[in-house]
Amino acid sequence: MSVGWVPCSGRASAAGLVWLPRLLEKARRCEASQNGRLVDGYCYGDNDFIDKQLMTFLRTDDATISTLVREHSDDTDVATILVGRSGRSPAECEAFAKKFSRNFFDFVLLEADEGRLRPGPKATILKFLYNTVMMPVVYRMFQRDERNRKGLASLRSPL
Repeated sequence: MSVGWVPCSGRASAAGLVWLPRLLEKARRCEASQNGRLVDGYCYGDNDFIDKQLMTFLRTDDATISTLVREHSDDTDVATILVGRSGRSPAECEAFAKKFSRNFFDFVLLEADEGRLRPGPKATILKFLYNTVMMPVVYRMFQRDERNRKGLASLRSPL
C-alpha cells in the first residue's frame, strides 16, 4: 500500500481491546476528510470487516464512534465511553481481544502490508497475498456497501 498516512498497528490496545486505537484513528481521519468511509485507502466503520466485528462486540456503530471522536479529543476517553456503554467487563474485553487477535492471525497481514514486519521473504509473501488476494475482494464489498448506504440514506431524506 502506498499512502501517506497509515493508522497505528491493529495490535495496539485501549481499554483492554486490540484494534480500538486503530479504529479511533481511522474515525478521526474520516471525520477530517471529505471522503466519508474510505480515506487514504483505508475502509472505516460498518463497511470494514474488522472494524465491524469490534463495533459489534462494543454494541455500537460507526455513526456513534464518529460522534464521540468529534466530541472528545482524547482517544482514551472515547475508548472508556465505548466500553462503558457496551456494558462489557474488563474480563470480557480481555477474552475478546485474545480471540480477536487470534482470529486475524495477530494482524500479521496488515503488519506486513504496512511495513511493520522485518523485511524479507515472509513479509514479501504476506504483503503480496494481502494486496492481490484479499484486498480486491474487500474493496468490492466496500463499494457495494457504500452504494447500499447511500441508497438507504436517499430513501430516508425528505423530498
